[in-house]
Amino acid sequence: MKASEFIGMKVLDKGAHEVGDVAEIALRLKACLLDKVFISTGGALNKKYFSVNGEDISGVGDYVQLKLDREGIEQKVHLDRLKDFMPNDFHFKDLVDKPVLSKNGLEIGRVNDFIIDPQGCLIHNVIISTGNIFNKKNLVISEGNINTIGDYMILNLSQEEVQDMLE
Repeated sequence: MKASEFIGMKVLDKGAHEVGDVAEIALRLKACLLDKVFISTGGALNKKYFSVNGEDISGVGDYVQLKLDREGIEQKVHLDRLKDFMPNDFHFKDLVDKPVLSKNGLEIGRVNDFIIDPQGCLIHNVIISTGNIFNKKNLVISEGNINTIGDYMILNLSQEEVQDMLE
């Protein structure tokens, strides 16, 4: 499943009651883990957020189903701002459109999406868009191809290796 499809999914508690929507996910790319899932509850004027991890998720299909009942959800920390949860992790929205460079500093493209297994809390691949509007291609890489992430994502691949993967 693409991370962009996962964000926005409806979330149900153990008793099949709707509790909110997936608002964001925190990622640990080097560990290949989907670290936390942030869920928004309430309306536009009284929106609150809480987080769950893989152990709290019982299933993912058309909906995200939690192992928690209403009491378990109420015991989670609820904050008014999503940013209060997010100081040290990589977050999906922060990584999308990040420039991607080869190991020798040439621009490859931009991060487009992630292929994830939300129930197993795994990140399988990163999808990178390359080329221009008329010649756009997607490159799918694993976490082993990533050297470091900061303002840019730098790969362990040369420009030639990337070109070979695109053909």
